Amino acid sequence: MTNQEIYDLYVLQSKNVRRLKQVQKSLIKDINFYIKKNDEFQVEIKTKLLSLLYCTISEAQFIQILHTPSGFPFAEITQIKNRRSITESWKLMIDLAMDKVGDWNNNADLLGRRNRLHEIIKTYIEEPQGLRNKIAHGQWIYALNSQNTKENEEITVKINKLNVVDITIWSKVHQHLAMIIRDLVQSPQVGYHNNYWVNLVALDNFLQESSSWSMEKRRLRIQNKKNIK
Repeated sequence: MTNQEIYDLYVLQSKNVRRLKQVQKSLIKDINFYIKKNDEFQVEIKTKLLSLLYCTISEAQFIQILHTPSGFPFAEITQIKNRRSITESWKLMIDLAMDKVGDWNNNADLLGRRNRLHEIIKTYIEEPQGLRNKIAHGQWIYALNSQNTKENEEITVKINKLNVVDITIWSKVHQHLAMIIRDLVQSPQVGYHNNYWVNLVALDNFLQESSSWSMEKRRLRIQNKKNIK
């Protein structure tokens, strides 16, 4: 790919991301509507669709960031794309971008930053992707093991605990992560250093704020609005 082709793909993918976020907002409104109606079946359906959509947005943003203009040359884009999983591709994208900042293997500060980003990817991208794969393969209520020979009870519990509050938190964290990585890719020597701690503090503040969020509180808030009307 030429630089122009990389740019053109970035523009197209940016439009995809914007539309997917519009879909996400619409689906959350649907979930709130059915919470208000106490229609648990519809809440379950829409919530599982929202979890699938979250992973779709994550993958769309990955392609968008990967093709950030003046970011990675085509050889590195190909290398990142060819990893065995989307999670490994995210991690390699971070590592190659961090290489442009400095030698993170021999710099404790850079290594710590790199490891923190890897941890976020594991919690907010890898684990949701695992649930998405089970649901996408028809394991809507009961998860099976990798050989499809018996139930994976741990994943079954996680699938049935999916809720709009947790998925909203995933999405917010993902946006903070995207900002950090975009700075890293676009401006490893200036923008990344200037904005890393600002973005990380914003992320930590959000995680602290959202730690008290719960599905019970959301239901109560929606039901209270219903009663007021």
